[in-house]
Amino acid sequence: MKQTVEVEIAGQKLSIRSDEGPGYVQELADYVDSQMRQLVDRRSTFNLQRVALLVAIQLADELFREKDLHRKFRQRVAAKLEALDVALSEHERRLEDV
Repeated sequence: MKQTVEVEIAGQKLSIRSDEGPGYVQELADYVDSQMRQLVDRRSTFNLQRVALLVAIQLADELFREKDLHRKFRQRVAAKLEALDVALSEHERRLEDV
């Protein structure tokens, strides 16, 4: 069931409807807010929309890197499972020959 959660990001109050619990939504908002504050702290003047876009690019980069790690992990697991299947088949064949 969707709940409305009130959060604040970069001084902007937002109402977010989500199936996730309020704690999770707040954690996401806090993360985005901290990323924005890091960029704002480095600039004497800033445009909120520009900072939000830069944070969006950073978050997309994080997501893509994690997806790539996950894909590589799945490939390694699949290769090991295939090697295990080959070894098991070979072992079964040897048992049948005995």
